[in-house]
Amino acid sequence: MVTNSDDDATPERPKFRGCVFCYGAEWAYYGAKTAARSVSSDGE
Repeated sequence: MVTNSDDDATPERPKFRGCVFCYGAEWAYYGAKTAARSVSSDGE
């Protein structure tokens, strides 16, 4: 089991693993996570 503390660290950029749809979904998640971090850090 891998424990990732994405709340404390910058999310890792997605790597292409051969599936274009999966890669796009990972980028969407990465963008959402990055945006959420920037919004939450601006309020502090």
